[in-house]
Amino acid sequence: VKFTTRIWHPNISSVTGAICLDILKDQWAAAMTLRTVLLSLQALLAAAEPDDPQDAVVAKQYKDCQEIFIKTARHWTNIYAGGPHRELDLENKITQVMGMGFDEGKARVALSSHNWDIERATENLLS
Repeated sequence: VKFTTRIWHPNISSVTGAICLDILKDQWAAAMTLRTVLLSLQALLAAAEPDDPQDAVVAKQYKDCQEIFIKTARHWTNIYAGGPHRELDLENKITQVMGMGFDEGKARVALSSHNWDIERATENLLS
């Protein structure tokens, strides 16, 4: 089980969609049903576990900058899943970085990973 739609969540890889959920790994049992897996996944989405992350960068943002995490998650939901909330200030930052010659997707990931700090994201893209 993995996400094919990109998501910004501490327990799901923002790159591969892999899910950090114990019943999908060491707690798996043959008696598990699709319903059990989906309910567990729903619970994980509703209550992240940043101390046991799949994506350490997202988990750090979740723990240290909750407001930025929420805006980033909304932005990714809008871009990758057609969510209703646009984050125009974040979109403007992506446009600025793209104006420096970087690909939109790479700009989004770099900015998301560096708390939307254009200078830090640009340094990361150049390294």
